[in-house]
Amino acid sequence: MSTVVDTIISRLGGPGSLRVLGADGAEHTASWAAIHQRARRLATLLTRQGIGPGSRVALLADTSVDLVTTIQAVWLAGAAVTILPLPTRQPADVYVDHLRRMITDARPSLVLVGDPLTGLTEPLAATDLATFLAHATTEPATPVRPAQDDLAILQYTSGSTRHPRGVPVTHGQLAANVAAIGTATRHDQVHGCLLSWLPLCHDLGLVGGLILPMSCGCPLVLQSPAAFAARPMSWFEAITSHRATATAAPNFAWGLMARLLDDAPAVRLDSLRLVLTGAEPIDPAAMSRFAEAGRRHGLDPSVITCAYGLAEATLAVTISAPGLRTDTVDPVALETRSEAVPVPGGRSLTRLGGPVPGVRLRIVDRDGRETRERRVGRIEVAGPSVMRGYWGRPERTGWLDTGDLGYLADGDLVVCGRESDVLFAAGRNVYPQDVEAAANTVPGVRVGNAAAFGVDGRLVVAVESRATDTEALRSAVRTAVVAEVGLTPRAVAVLPPGALPKTTSGKVRRAESRRLYLTGWRTSHDHD
Repeated sequence: MSTVVDTIISRLGGPGSLRVLGADGAEHTASWAAIHQRARRLATLLTRQGIGPGSRVALLADTSVDLVTTIQAVWLAGAAVTILPLPTRQPADVYVDHLRRMITDARPSLVLVGDPLTGLTEPLAATDLATFLAHATTEPATPVRPAQDDLAILQYTSGSTRHPRGVPVTHGQLAANVAAIGTATRHDQVHGCLLSWLPLCHDLGLVGGLILPMSCGCPLVLQSPAAFAARPMSWFEAITSHRATATAAPNFAWGLMARLLDDAPAVRLDSLRLVLTGAEPIDPAAMSRFAEAGRRHGLDPSVITCAYGLAEATLAVTISAPGLRTDTVDPVALETRSEAVPVPGGRSLTRLGGPVPGVRLRIVDRDGRETRERRVGRIEVAGPSVMRGYWGRPERTGWLDTGDLGYLADGDLVVCGRESDVLFAAGRNVYPQDVEAAANTVPGVRVGNAAAFGVDGRLVVAVESRATDTEALRSAVRTAVVAEVGLTPRAVAVLPPGALPKTTSGKVRRAESRRLYLTGWRTSHDHD
């Protein structure tokens, strides 16, 4: 199998280009051919500094043409890249400590820091990216052709905090998953302009949002994650102006955009031929609201595609056929007997499709025995794109336990939740994403900013809101949760915007939310 590096080199004649929309509103464009030629010159500089096969280079910067060029240059020199996470809601000292832990674990030969984080160059004992690029030679390097087992990416999982967990992705694993994604999403048919605001430190942003289009040389528009965070509608405005044909985002983003679209009459979504949602549990009600809101702006709802994946499998495990499809089951049987019994008018769960080419998937019980269809168990995966073990830890063989619970229905995967997050209350398994989805429907709750967790066997819900009448909001959240899940929260904590801890990919960190609740939120923001 050809590697991504082989593919990039072989397709230099393509007409595609990269356009980056910066957080400051500036646009920068370069053809893939120009990026590659510059990357080859930069690879010469890397090689002269002793960086090559077996080396790792850590990169910390906002999305830019320079960052993409450097990623390619590292591969052309035969080394591997680690993309360090951008700041989230952590205090500055916690964030820097988090980066230092990753750097210590990765042991890179070089750390490059670019805008807007150059102030961290000294604390991280790093080199300024712009200064380093300025020293690139005029002599292009002869690209190092990597072997299948050579390391391409050292990807840190979004939940890595106190104890970083690096996922080593080889060139063979990367090529296998990129090819599988291309086949499953009919990339040759939706070929056009992909647009992504996802951070490159996350697997969906890096593999799906950059490496797939870069390896095929197709037009790509990358938007700074900070631009989306500051003004989410800028994402859809960019889709409109660039006539993007494909885009992807986690569930919370689609729920947010469903609310905002009514105030954006000029937005047009009729160019989209692939709308992919993944990276976190998919709420079918939220996606249905987006589909209906998007229809008024030209969106064809049949282009919505749902996916399940994880960094440990490079990226994609399953990708659904086009169109939002659900499985409606008896919630009592699901929660008390772990059986997904189809019933009309029951709880709707998203069908995530079957495995992408080359990936195998199974559901097993606590004893490791494969379960029958519609029986909830642990999701395990295997295949050519699945890691052999975490960085610095013993290699594993066979099946990878994802830590997720789910079942199979007519060959489609349906995910119920993380095994470690499931709350057992009132004789039932309560899945936190069901509670959070209900809370997110309440007016005044910031979409995608709800966390559900257990305390002493009772349900607690924390939400972010700017509401001044917090008692009314608590009551509304309780009512919504009872109506959807049939369980009354012991407490509802109403928090200011930005209070909920999140991963680098934007997912709420439930365990950390629970810890913060026990150490402060309980008395200052909630009501028992």
